[in-house]
Amino acid sequence: MPLPEVSILTKEEKELIHSKALELLGEVGMRIRDPEIVKFLLDAGCKSKDEKRVIFPESLVEESLKTVPKKFTLYNREGEVVANLGEGTRIFAPGSAAIKILDFGAKEPRLPLLYDLKNLVILVDSLKNIEAQSTALVPDDVPNAIKDAVRLYVILKYSNKPIVTGAFTIENLTLMFEMMKAIREDYAEKPWAIFDVTISSPLTWSEITVRNLYDLSREGIPAEIISMPQMSATSPATIAGSLVLHHTEILSGITISQLINPGAPVIYGGSTAILQPNFALPLITAPESILLAWSYREMARYLGVPAHTYLGLSDNKVIDYQAGAQSMYSALAAVVGGFDIISGPGMMENELVQSLEKLVLDNEAAGMVKRVSQGYQMGEEQLAVDIIKKVAELDKHEFLSQKHTRKNIRKEFYFPDQNIWDVSSRDRWDGQDSLHRAHTMVEKILKEYEPHVLPSDKLEKLNSVYEKLWNKISEKPKYV
Repeated sequence: MPLPEVSILTKEEKELIHSKALELLGEVGMRIRDPEIVKFLLDAGCKSKDEKRVIFPESLVEESLKTVPKKFTLYNREGEVVANLGEGTRIFAPGSAAIKILDFGAKEPRLPLLYDLKNLVILVDSLKNIEAQSTALVPDDVPNAIKDAVRLYVILKYSNKPIVTGAFTIENLTLMFEMMKAIREDYAEKPWAIFDVTISSPLTWSEITVRNLYDLSREGIPAEIISMPQMSATSPATIAGSLVLHHTEILSGITISQLINPGAPVIYGGSTAILQPNFALPLITAPESILLAWSYREMARYLGVPAHTYLGLSDNKVIDYQAGAQSMYSALAAVVGGFDIISGPGMMENELVQSLEKLVLDNEAAGMVKRVSQGYQMGEEQLAVDIIKKVAELDKHEFLSQKHTRKNIRKEFYFPDQNIWDVSSRDRWDGQDSLHRAHTMVEKILKEYEPHVLPSDKLEKLNSVYEKLWNKISEKPKYV
């Protein structure tokens, strides 16, 4: 079965990158801005370079790689199996934590509100090729102290899909666990939420993210460890040097998680970029970013763990040819790279902005690139030698009338939504461009679609935890 896939590093090159990362961890280490975690790591066998920088001995890293899960199962809210991560599952999720939203017809984005997040969640719940939700917007009408957990509440209420999320605080993470527990007691045994923990390149764990990693690992909830090197700014200008830094940082996260709880599930993640030298902006869809993403996917394969990337998005400010080209080619790069989780649909402007219309368009792009990643069959029926002989003998010059064609056309061909993706002849064209058709679809879905709202008994339990969250800041809960 021919399958498109990327192999960018040789075995020797992967071994070289891994050895250089071990060298950095053993000589330079990681700056960890939490004294309690530093103490825990020193007690577990790490060494101290100074009061904040921790050295990771090679033996400790390699021992951690023996206990980290090579695969784990992702479920939905109802406890049904969605995918086995670690098999290159290619699950798309919206780009997360956008601080602005671009309305249809607007040139400038605005600050998103809680109802915008609800609309986005309902929209994603309806899109078949975006198989996971994410806490994709940061609502401006929610107090900063509870924004992270409020975002999760909205998804838990309105969608059955798995979730990619994360915490902005240390204290709210336990309440986020409590929210999930209100829905399913086995929220850790059958996880449907993956939590991002991001490393501050170069070689630094902030107090919040390292404490989040500690709490996630202790609970056994999947942690998506994300290194975010910006080439020439927070990492070397060379792809190879940035790869060494990226792998070093991820190894530190895996080691920390396994020292806390051997067997705790982790995902080898990343959001790579170059720093555009003329305007000092991170470009996630630059060719060099794609090469670095493919390369760290190879390093995740080398370790045998699931992998995540930030692709299938655009760095542009408007939804135009550039936005479409960047989103489509980076999404294709992600699926042929064989990532498990692909964050990005709907996102634009250097990971700052979300768009509902772009989500609809990216859903179609995701369907097409995943069709490419599936390859094709080469059995007797697919080789079709008998049918070719039959058509030649009948001197028909066409295959349309053959039963073989009618049987296989829907198996072999991917059909995009013709209300979004125009494949018609000019005389059947409605005269609208794809952006206008996407807007029409957004309005139709938000008006007519019935999301997977949480059953009333579980919603009541969830609301009780939600009220505790707002009580922390002495405000009445805001519901959507």
